[in-house]
Amino acid sequence: MKLLSAIGFLTILPVPARAISGDGKQVLYFPLVGLIIGTLLYCVDHLLSLASHSEVRIAGDVLFLAVISGALHLDGLADTADGIFSHRPVERILEIMKDSRIGVMGVLALLFCIILKIAGVAGIIQSESLIWLILAPALGRTAQVIGLVFINHVPSEKTLAEQFYQRGKYFLLLFCPLPFAIIFYMNWVFALINLVIFTLLLFGLLLFFKKKIGGITGDTLGATTEIIETLFLLVGGVLTLTL
Repeated sequence: MKLLSAIGFLTILPVPARAISGDGKQVLYFPLVGLIIGTLLYCVDHLLSLASHSEVRIAGDVLFLAVISGALHLDGLADTADGIFSHRPVERILEIMKDSRIGVMGVLALLFCIILKIAGVAGIIQSESLIWLILAPALGRTAQVIGLVFINHVPSEKTLAEQFYQRGKYFLLLFCPLPFAIIFYMNWVFALINLVIFTLLLFGLLLFFKKKIGGITGDTLGATTEIIETLFLLVGGVLTLTL
């Protein structure tokens, strides 16, 4: 039931209403949901590979990543960019991030994110290292769990997802090593390289948000997810792992 609840929160996939839980323990399964999203992306890519033009395949993959999550994380990326780069006091930054309207910095963040994802997917397809289509979404959702467990959320933020902040509940990290275990099984050197990249980037982002606004919010977690996912799509075009 907790897995279904996690799927219902992180994707647009339909789940039974009785599976929706509000205790936050479904955070445990976020990495698994990331692997499910990645597996679906792999299947979509396989179908799109039948298209006569590779551009259709690449655009379809990137579109699927946005649609499957209901653009939830892209919205967080845009809101975070608008707030963080406004160079205002913390209270004003949080107000800007809660504003449903999108500003110039938000538009630029979305634009560059999509462009970089297109470049990453193109590199993955060219190198035929399609496993990264599965791993990148999984690593993005793994980052969410680490942020929720290690970093305080901003106290002034009252959201429907507040129950997901589970600081100090380290048992929720159980499935976080799984994406790295897959890489390790295929190439232990690449696994170590990616672990270092992931750790430096993720904790750099989390510490930056903590210094800037005192912690994390749903928007900053969404932004973190998009940044991690995009980076590892780009990495996938460079470090070749074949199924």
